[in-house]
Amino acid sequence: MNTVLNGVNEHSYSHHIERLMVLGNFALITGTNPQQFTEWMWNSFIDAAEWVMVPNVIGMSLYADGGMLATKPYASGGAYIDRMSNHCKGCAYDRKKRTGDDACPFTVLYWDFMMRHQETFVKNPRIARQVRAAQQLSDIEAVQQTAQSILQRLDAGQL
Repeated sequence: MNTVLNGVNEHSYSHHIERLMVLGNFALITGTNPQQFTEWMWNSFIDAAEWVMVPNVIGMSLYADGGMLATKPYASGGAYIDRMSNHCKGCAYDRKKRTGDDACPFTVLYWDFMMRHQETFVKNPRIARQVRAAQQLSDIEAVQQTAQSILQRLDAGQL
């Protein structure tokens, strides 16, 4: 996150993967207000245009249109970000861990996101498998507690 945000602050730009799978994904799995996030994107990117920001942020990144544009939310954990980029290199968090102080916030919040929205997403054939996987995690209660801790630390500016 630090690398991507520093790049946005310095250049008013970031690659599509960073916009969608790092910033947008993080906003999605943390439950960030879609209108506030879209406004931040408009104010932060030099190439921000309504015809791009509204569908990409509201429809794709945040799934805030309920699936009118994208058929499933673009949510992912740390393993996917690691596979698609080099942003996990040197990170203090372990992308494979779901609990504990060194658990990857993306991974923890991904599984928590699946559980928070399980009733809706289990009906969606494009994401139902991930929901069922979340439901079967033996440590899901600890994951949800870790997620609450992460969200509280984010709100307090400690993470």
